[in-house]
Amino acid sequence: MRHAVLRCGALALACVAAVASACGAPPDDARISVVTPDRAQFPPVSALLDHRCGSLDCHGARTRNLQIYGCEGLRLGDAAPGCRSSSGTDTSVEEHEATFRSLVALEPAVMSAVVQGGGAHPELLTFVRKARGTEAHKGGALITPGDDQDVCITSWLAGATNLDACAAAVAEPVRVR
Repeated sequence: MRHAVLRCGALALACVAAVASACGAPPDDARISVVTPDRAQFPPVSALLDHRCGSLDCHGARTRNLQIYGCEGLRLGDAAPGCRSSSGTDTSVEEHEATFRSLVALEPAVMSAVVQGGGAHPELLTFVRKARGTEAHKGGALITPGDDQDVCITSWLAGATNLDACAAAVAEPVRVR
């Protein structure tokens, strides 16, 4: 009997050790792999985000979780605010990159899932829900599913940025809703 109890105790201890090692912290040098939409297709989306959301009183503020850089708001380095053209082409490559990193870093696991799913469920991303007004957003609903702005963003998430939709969205004046 005593031998059976010791064997059961040893088995229980081995199970606890196995569970504890399986639930342990990852190594210090571990990296999370994030699947992102194509960076090369991002500049037209970045121009839209700068135009619609990048003003200094919105996501052009350094205090926001999502920071949008560009000629219409928050700048990198010593660049002066202001665009010489309505297309936002005065935004630097580095500013597009900074906006890309800020956006992808918001919800990397969710971003990976949406991109791996071919962009099928963009509403899983908080920034899409807030822009569409389906989640509380200080700026209110800024886009409508299926409009040029929405198509610009969702086509990028799906892997084929619709350049015509992005250009039309950037050309639209910003409306207060």
